[in-house]
Amino acid sequence: MNLSKANTFTVHFASAIYILFFGALLIYSTVKVVDMLPKNKFTIPLQISMSSFEQSKNSTPSVVELFTSEGCSSCPSADKLVAMAQNEFNDKTIILSYHVDYWDRLGWKDPFSRAAFSERQRQYAQHLNLESVYTPQAIVNGKTEFVGSNKSALWNALNNYKSTSNIFIETEMPMIKNQQLSVKYNYAVLEPNETLLFELVLKNATTQVKRGENGGATLSHINIVQDIVQKNESKGTATFNLPANFEKENYLVVAFVQNNQSFEITNAKKITII
Repeated sequence: MNLSKANTFTVHFASAIYILFFGALLIYSTVKVVDMLPKNKFTIPLQISMSSFEQSKNSTPSVVELFTSEGCSSCPSADKLVAMAQNEFNDKTIILSYHVDYWDRLGWKDPFSRAAFSERQRQYAQHLNLESVYTPQAIVNGKTEFVGSNKSALWNALNNYKSTSNIFIETEMPMIKNQQLSVKYNYAVLEPNETLLFELVLKNATTQVKRGENGGATLSHINIVQDIVQKNESKGTATFNLPANFEKENYLVVAFVQNNQSFEITNAKKITII
């Protein structure tokens, strides 16, 4: 049976009114249901996201200071261990290798040794009430010391480390000019009993030792400290004199805050040289 044009128009018009009515009713009902839900249903996911962001941002790496020497037969195992730790813990820890100079007179002069590094170790020995200095020695965050080749002690110290600060050292990109490297910094909360240290670090090196206890051995090292600059001002510039064979891709700068009384290290960071 064929419908007239008038009847067809009436059917289409009625259908449109029906769709519009129930569409509006559905939208109204949805808005009312959303309105009735507790507000915290929508803020919880945002709070979780922010909390997790702050937690990752506010964690600073632990610092492992290894006092070592190419003239000490017990040191190569410690050098290998800290390299393993760097691979295992990645950005959660910073390794710093200080080559002391008191082994230099015993058959082999370590090319990376500095009297200043031996003095730093002596200050630790006095603070920790040790009878004498020794190698290899590891000190974690300025607080815990043990034989540098002791894997279980090192892993326990790193696994149990919890950052006590959420404050960061602000630094600009290092600048190189006239065989000097400069880093501008700002650390507004530096306390009178704290020192800000900047260290120029050689990422890795290999030496063929010809004499001494390790004579004939080829030794590998990581994160070898080359120089230390101490700052007592909360804002300024740390400047290093660069070696003649300096290549920026082989070096980095490490900065950290150390308490002069407790010797605790906090707020450490790596600064890439580009």
